[in-house]
Amino acid sequence: MKRRRRLRKLVPDAELIRRRAAGEALRPLASDYGVAHTTLLDYFARSEIAREIKQAEKQLRAEQRAVVDRRAAERRLEREVRAMAKEQAVRERKQARRAKAVVREITSRPRRSRSDHELWLDERDARQPLTRADLHSRNDDIAARVVADGGGVQAVLDATDLRTLENVKNLIDPAILKRAYDNDLLRRPQPPPPI
Repeated sequence: MKRRRRLRKLVPDAELIRRRAAGEALRPLASDYGVAHTTLLDYFARSEIAREIKQAEKQLRAEQRAVVDRRAAERRLEREVRAMAKEQAVRERKQARRAKAVVREITSRPRRSRSDHELWLDERDARQPLTRADLHSRNDDIAARVVADGGGVQAVLDATDLRTLENVKNLIDPAILKRAYDNDLLRRPQPPPPI
């Protein structure tokens, strides 16, 4: 049976394995742990440690994939919210134009006595449907205050306790969320101008 040399001063921990799995070089690791790089080389040569490093590498790759997937989902969600806000604004402008046209048509008619039914019909035709802003919920009001104070999407998520971005997308007025995304863009560091 082969005897292993005792490692001097090295107190290995999970962070050491994780850093090595992430590809960190031996010399900086050795400096941080106060040992010679050859001590680490001997330690990492052990079969059980090599297995732990392989497992940590798999875990790191899975975490990186999860981060990439989450960011892609967030970008997709932002595009959907911006499209919903745009569609909502277009729809509300059309409704407002339609209601104004009805009012103009009614007021341009020659004055004559009309029945109660005709008056009711004119009033009904001139009525504008409720907009999304007219139908704001408590969460919409909270989100609007957060966004007015310069908060972004994460601040809206935290303030409303809706837990997921999907819930926020489904339950908050898209116009408010669009402004939250705009606030996030304003806070994002800008790249330096080209020289």
